[in-house]
Amino acid sequence: MGNAAGLARKTCALSGLILWVGIGQTLAACPSPETLKAAAFDRGFHQEKYLSGMDKPLLSEGRLTAQDKEVVWHMLKPFDVKTVITPSGIRQSVDGGEPVEVGSGTGEIAASVARSMAAMMRGEWDALQAMFTVKLPDDHTAGDWQVGLTPLDDRLKSVLGVITVHGCGDVSSVDIVRSDGDREHIQFDAVAP
Repeated sequence: MGNAAGLARKTCALSGLILWVGIGQTLAACPSPETLKAAAFDRGFHQEKYLSGMDKPLLSEGRLTAQDKEVVWHMLKPFDVKTVITPSGIRQSVDGGEPVEVGSGTGEIAASVARSMAAMMRGEWDALQAMFTVKLPDDHTAGDWQVGLTPLDDRLKSVLGVITVHGCGDVSSVDIVRSDGDREHIQFDAVAP
């Protein structure tokens, strides 16, 4: 009986050592966010929007794609809204209907947000510095990294607030905290191997 207990302790200690070494290797395996270079991407997302005065978040899901100079933010649930941003303009369609040109004002802010999201997913931190103060992590070797983005423009700051991009190898999620206390969490599906 003593031998069984001793063997169990040794097995437990060995398992703990293997787990500890594995965690250390995983934490050290995150490349710098500056190495992200996704020219094109297609990622599913799940979004939680927390609004003051509401007990539960608004939930949505869809796909974010970018190729060349086109960005598509396609919300599929709870309803279908597809926004396509190109250098020539912004088009939006609802429930598969005809795309309609989106005017300036709110549409321009939405386009800025979508273009910014595409730049974040591509790791284009230098390009984002035209619109944001970009705070890259001092040390990314301790595991997942975070990049902080604060809009330079007051109007954009009132809409977006502070953005934190999380990842390890690619962007896994984005958190947006607005000045009025509202916030969003966007979780991206893992990149297929």
